[in-house]
Amino acid sequence: MKKRMPSSRLSLADIHKGYFVKPEDDFATNYVITQDGLKVYRLKGVATVMAEPRLSEDGTYGSLFLDDGTQSIVGLVFRENTRLLKSIKKGNLVQFMGKLSEWQGKKQVNLEAISVVSSNMLTLHRAESVLNTIKQRKQFRIAQKIHNEETNVRKAMDRAKKEGINPELIDAIEELNYLAEYAEEGHVFDSESAIESKVLDAIDKLDEGDGVVLDLILYELKDEHLAEDVDNALRELLARGDLYEPKVNYFKKAI
Repeated sequence: MKKRMPSSRLSLADIHKGYFVKPEDDFATNYVITQDGLKVYRLKGVATVMAEPRLSEDGTYGSLFLDDGTQSIVGLVFRENTRLLKSIKKGNLVQFMGKLSEWQGKKQVNLEAISVVSSNMLTLHRAESVLNTIKQRKQFRIAQKIHNEETNVRKAMDRAKKEGINPELIDAIEELNYLAEYAEEGHVFDSESAIESKVLDAIDKLDEGDGVVLDLILYELKDEHLAEDVDNALRELLARGDLYEPKVNYFKKAI
């Protein structure tokens, strides 16, 4: 039986700052390694549903847009898991859990469980997330010191174990150094001006009076265009005066 990977309760900001890793072994589980060296195989979080969930016409695929106050992410469901979205609506506060994936450079979560919760759960989630991050960061800093002072990885791991530090953090530091050095460059941008028209249409559709947050625009157009292409179109529309930002990362039509 395949071992069930552990879940980690973290903020979406910590996830987005990390690196997505797809192991070469086809049977190995994808994960995100955070800047503090934590490998997150399954994410547990609490967030607000920012738009009505979507289901494909054949009912085999669905998605929703989640925001926990630090960042946002697209949640995906496939096949039998589409039933998870039937009781979820825009504005609900939900607790969710799922495996992490990546599409066109954007991290996503493949949902395994989701349920509506009370506002108290958000407070508990944030407290636990902060506590987990503080503990991980403290261990990681000690591991970095050991890594820098030892001549090789094996000696560093042995010393870390003797000092009560998880020796896997030494490997995590090596992996982070590699990923930082060899991180892939961004995708090539599309230049078709038709994107600008679709961006304006999306803002027309989504604007409820205060403008539309960037991530919601990206979510609306994710099936048609790369995030970088949409961002380029937004910059061009801002430069021409067709859009303005009533506040940072919120966009509104000028006329």
